[in-house]
Amino acid sequence: MLGSLALAPAHAVAAEAGARLETFELPTRRVDPSTPGGTLEDGRTVPKVHVLLPDGYDDHPDRRYPVLWLLHGANGGTDTWIPGIETLAKDLPAIVVMPDGGRFGMYTDWWNDGTRGDPAWASYHLENVRNEVQRRYRIRPGRRWHAIAGISMGGQGSLRYAAMLPGYFGSVATFSAALPDMQSDAAHAGLSALAPDDGPRRADYEAIFGAPDSAYAEANNPTALVANYAATRMYMTSGDGTNCPQDPHGATYTLDQATETVLNSQQAPFAAAAEAAGADVTAVTTCGVHTFGVWDRAFADARKWGFFEAPAKQPRTWTYRTGGVRGHMWGLRFRFDEPPAAVVDFARDGRTLTATGMGHVRITGRPGCELSADLPFTRDLPRACFGRSG
Repeated sequence: MLGSLALAPAHAVAAEAGARLETFELPTRRVDPSTPGGTLEDGRTVPKVHVLLPDGYDDHPDRRYPVLWLLHGANGGTDTWIPGIETLAKDLPAIVVMPDGGRFGMYTDWWNDGTRGDPAWASYHLENVRNEVQRRYRIRPGRRWHAIAGISMGGQGSLRYAAMLPGYFGSVATFSAALPDMQSDAAHAGLSALAPDDGPRRADYEAIFGAPDSAYAEANNPTALVANYAATRMYMTSGDGTNCPQDPHGATYTLDQATETVLNSQQAPFAAAAEAAGADVTAVTTCGVHTFGVWDRAFADARKWGFFEAPAKQPRTWTYRTGGVRGHMWGLRFRFDEPPAAVVDFARDGRTLTATGMGHVRITGRPGCELSADLPFTRDLPRACFGRSG
C-alpha cells in the first residue's frame, strides 16, 4: 500500500553528547513497499530518513555544514545505522543522512520489463530525499562538501549515485561494494540466487536491470560509467576473505567469507578503470569477511582519508554517460522525450557539447541556458550555460 504524500515532521532523539538524531518519514509514489524491491525492514510501509546533526548545529543557526550520505546494505534499512553511527560519526562536523533504500532495493529504478520503476529508488533518493534534505537542513554548497558512502549493496548504490550526480558528490567511499561490475557473471548469478520472493514476483537480476548485456544494465553499471568519475575522489575498501583476529565466526561465516572474496576480486579492476578515467582513487584490501566489524573499521579509516577533502575542480572537458530519461550532468539538466534505447554519451569541450545516440533531448541550466536537439549532435552551448555546477 502506498503511503500518504503528506510530509511527516522530524522527531529528535538524543545521540552522543552535543549531537542530535532526527528522523522523518518521506512518503512517495515512486516506491511500493508491497513489491520485492520496495519492501522495508520491520514491515514498515513508509520510507524514513535518519539525520545525525553535528554538535553545535542548533547553537549556530547561520552556519552551514558538509553532508555525508550513508547507504545501508541488503536485508537492512536506515535503522541499520542506529545506534552505531553515534560512535562512528562522533565529533564529525557534518550532517549525516541515512535514507531507507529497501531491503533489496539495489539503489536503482528497476527495469521491470521496461516500466523503469516500482520501485524507483534512484529517482526517490536523488530527487525527493535530496531536495527535502536540502530544504530542511543547512547544507554547505559545493561538491567538495557533499560525500556519499555505503556498505555492500549501499556501496554499489554510492558508486551509481556518484556517477549520476558528479556535479553534486565530490567524494564517494565504498565498504565491500556489491558489485562494481553489475554486468559480470558473478553479479548476475549472485543477485539471482539471493533474490527474495514476493508472491508471483521475484527480485531477480532481470527484474532490476534487464538482461546483463542490455543497455539498461550498462547504464546502471558503475564499471560502464567510469568516465563520469573523472573529477571524483574515491575510497574503496574490502576484506580478502580471511577472518580478522578480532572478529567472531558468525552463523553465516561461510557465506560471508565467499561473498567478501568475490566482492574483493572486483575492487582492483574497478579502481584501475576509474583511475584511468581520471578519478583520484584510494583502494585498500584488509583482512575480513562480509561483517560489520570490517565495515566499522573501514568507516574509521575513511574518516582519516577525509570525506570532505578537495576533489578536482569542475572540468571544462568532460564525458557523462547515462541511460536515464532525466538527470543532472555538471550543472546541465537533461530530459529526453522518450527513454533512451541505448547508453548516451554527452561530451563537453569548452563551449561545445556533443551527444551520441538517438532521440530528442532538452538541456537546461541557469536562466537563459537552454538547448533542444535531436541526437546525435554537436552544438555550441549558449553563453548563459557557463558557470558552476550544482
